[in-house]
Amino acid sequence: MKITETHFKRLFYFYTIILVLLAILPINSISPDSALNNIYIISIRLDYLLHFAVFIPWVFLLWKMVGVSFSSNLQATLLYIILGLLFATANEAVQYLLPYRAFNINDLLANGLGVLLGSVLFLKDLS
Repeated sequence: MKITETHFKRLFYFYTIILVLLAILPINSISPDSALNNIYIISIRLDYLLHFAVFIPWVFLLWKMVGVSFSSNLQATLLYIILGLLFATANEAVQYLLPYRAFNINDLLANGLGVLLGSVLFLKDLS
């Protein structure tokens, strides 16, 4: 079965909905000992690594959904990187408005770094 642009669109929208739900649902653990905030990997909190990791595939799915050749179109490439950074920012900023969630600048930086790394990996793959 060949993966078509329609498949990528559906996967992109589904993944985006999952990211938005993760941002707005109260998923923090009741027990403070088992919270992601207390798990460290090489002195970096696990939740920062997760924020970073979930935005890498989001960029890939966005660009596959759009179907534009980014290696030849610098303006479109920059536009979609900025779109990704705005989505990553909005995803974290919405938590500021929710009483059961907390805005964290480190999460925001991890989201943005995930978008940037995803962009670099995808552009490298194109060349």
